Amino acid sequence: MKFRSLLILLIIGLALVPVYYLNRWLQGVMRPRESAGRFFLFLFSNFILIVVYTVLIVGLMVRLFGR
Repeated sequence: MKFRSLLILLIIGLALVPVYYLNRWLQGVMRPRESAGRFFLFLFSNFILIVVYTVLIVGLMVRLFGR
């Protein structure tokens, strides 16, 4: 049980690395500090990114470890 928990934490930790770089790329492309419209578009795109990435990671966990 402890190994399974550590493996889940490791997968979540490794899954955060691509999201970090994707967020940095979005900041460079959208430049949210320049205007309010860009800022709100940046917030909306990050919200969508969080929802999609959470669904993918949970789906991966369910496939790997089952119920």
